[in-house]
Amino acid sequence: MTTNTVFKILSAVVLLAVVAMIAVEKIDGLSWGTLPADLKQLIEERASGTESVEPVNDESWLMEPTASIQGRNGKSEPYNETGFRKETDNPSDSANATANDGGRLVVGAMGATPTIDQIHSIGEVPWQESQVNRAFNQSKDFACKLLLPETAVKPPLTRLPIGRRGVMGRMAAVTVGLEIDSAADLKLPTASAGAIREYLTEHRLAIEPIVFQDEKGNAYFGTDCRAAFYKNASPTSTIKAEPLIDEAIGKFRAIGVLREGENANGRTLVMAFRYVDSTQKDGLVSAKPKDVTELLFLHLSESSSDKLPKLEVFATTNSRQNLHRLVTAAESVIQDPLPTISASIRFDSFILMGLYPAKPVVTGIRLRSSGVISIDTIMKLTQTGSEKDRVSFQSLLDQFAIITNG
Repeated sequence: MTTNTVFKILSAVVLLAVVAMIAVEKIDGLSWGTLPADLKQLIEERASGTESVEPVNDESWLMEPTASIQGRNGKSEPYNETGFRKETDNPSDSANATANDGGRLVVGAMGATPTIDQIHSIGEVPWQESQVNRAFNQSKDFACKLLLPETAVKPPLTRLPIGRRGVMGRMAAVTVGLEIDSAADLKLPTASAGAIREYLTEHRLAIEPIVFQDEKGNAYFGTDCRAAFYKNASPTSTIKAEPLIDEAIGKFRAIGVLREGENANGRTLVMAFRYVDSTQKDGLVSAKPKDVTELLFLHLSESSSDKLPKLEVFATTNSRQNLHRLVTAAESVIQDPLPTISASIRFDSFILMGLYPAKPVVTGIRLRSSGVISIDTIMKLTQTGSEKDRVSFQSLLDQFAIITNG
């Protein structure tokens, strides 16, 4: 990895860290010898006190892709538009493609489409702190994976003929955007402030679960989830991402499809994401930041076998005290000018002579919510009273979506 894109790496890591509410990474090992000449000049001027206040507007060095993304053994490999590797003549190659080997980005093998009974399921929602932390820690193998560059951000879903089981495709569930906290914006370095703002607003991340179809035409989730990283100006194809981004997105994990009763229908995929909260109730910065784990529910509405499934998305806030139905009413969240989730951040320090942001801290999260219900109310409706009077959680999600629609 070269260092001509140091700023890109830092900014992109910040984007995924906050957007997916993921942990923040530290960048080490910067090499002075390989920095661009104009950047070295600016740093030397800063050190000698002769710095020009003219902002750097050329962002070509920020956007230059440097990550070498390839398959095992350095071979280029065929992938289809769902983000799965196409079937090959060598089964061992397909099996190996499911791993992240040595920092190289590899997307999962296609293989045989799993039946709903073969997919990892959970019998209850992990609302409690100990439950959700245990579920998150045990779900490392179900971490979200980045799509390869130049992959379609949103390929069309495909209904299969009745009697066939297979992959319908990826569904874009939510998009995430990032912005600088208004107070922190005033403290950005003059020379790089414009580049920082522009880069953070130019890119977006889409979380995309994979949907399967059984022989009867029923759509269902697996535990496979992909992340599309792209530029807002060209949201058709993914762009290259640094290995650090792949590491960060691993904090966004599938816990399992929800099972109610003896069988799972695969309509609801429960995911968890973790971020570091360094704020106290009074708004001050805490000396002891804590990990916060929230839940994301990707829910397929019931539909006839001849129609494409409709996706509803729900997310918890305040350490799983409230459940929001997120706004995903657009034909595609990818084309929506506003992200589903926005995060405000500040930078606690700047490295390289004060030019590059470091130590980002989340100062606020905003969801595009069309409705909210307390978890206490959900618990009362789904867990109290006689069994015949209880509402299943998936039925509650269906009704919540109907009530808050429009």
